[in-house]
Amino acid sequence: MVGDITMNNKLIYQLLCAAILLGLTSCGQSDVLTESPESSIAESEISEVGSTPDQISERSSTGPAKPSTGEATGPTEPQSSESEPASAQTTSSTSPVPLEKKDCGELETQQAMNQCAADNYKISDELLNQVYQQIRRGLNEGAKQQLTDAEERWITFRDTECAFESQYFEGGSIATMIQASCMEQITDNRIAELQESPKPETSFESADTQLNQVYQVVQALADDAQGEALTDVQLSWLDYRDAHCEYEAALPSGADVKTCMAAITETRVWQLQALKDKLSL
Repeated sequence: MVGDITMNNKLIYQLLCAAILLGLTSCGQSDVLTESPESSIAESEISEVGSTPDQISERSSTGPAKPSTGEATGPTEPQSSESEPASAQTTSSTSPVPLEKKDCGELETQQAMNQCAADNYKISDELLNQVYQQIRRGLNEGAKQQLTDAEERWITFRDTECAFESQYFEGGSIATMIQASCMEQITDNRIAELQESPKPETSFESADTQLNQVYQVVQALADDAQGEALTDVQLSWLDYRDAHCEYEAALPSGADVKTCMAAITETRVWQLQALKDKLSL
C-alpha cells in the first residue's frame, strides 16, 4: 500500500513537471514569434533610388585614395589580443535609427520583395539627405569641406561594398535585393554616425585586432577575383573612416580621432563577420 502511494506521488510529480515545462516552452515560442522579423530587401533599379547627400553630382571615378592608416592590402595591423567587441558578435540587421519600413519578409513573390527593398532603402536615403543638410547648415566652411570629403568617400565605400556583396548572387533575381539590403543597412549606420558621435565599446587597438582577424578569414573564403574585390572594398572603407574621423575630431563636441576610429572599426568588424557567416554556408 505504501509502495502504491509512493508511485502515485511520483507520477503526479512527473505530470506536474511536464506541465510546467510545456508552459515555459510555449512562452519562449511566443516571445520568438512576436519579435520583428529581419528586413528582406529586393531587386529594383538601385541606381534610380540612390540620391546622395548635399546633391553631390559626381562620385569618385578613380577609386579610393590610399588611406592614411592601415595596410594597402587590408586593415591596419593588429596591436592587441583583447576579446571580441560585442558589436562583432552579432549579425543582426536591426537598424540603429528608428524608421518606419515595410516588412518585406511577409511578401510572397521575389518581385514584390525586390520593390519593397528598394522602398525601404529610399526611406533611409531620404533621411540621410535631411540629416546631412541639417548638419551642414551649422558648420563653418572648413568643416563643411571636411564633411563633404568624408561623405564622398563614404559613398564610394557604400557602393563598392554592396556591389561586392551582391556579386555572390549575380545572375539570380535575389542579387539586387542583396544590394539594396546592404545599401539600406550601411545608410542607416551613416545616419547614426552623423546624428551622434560614435561611442565604441572597446579600444581602437582591440577593435583593430578583431578587424584583421575576421578580414583574413573572409579573404581565405574568397577566390582570387573576390579577394581582389574585397581589398578594394577595404581600401575604400579605410579612406572613408579616416576622412570621417578627421571631420569628427575637428568638431567642438566631436570624439577624438582614436575614439571615432574605434567605433567605426567595430561596425566594420560586424559587417565582415556577417559576410563571413554568409560565405561559410
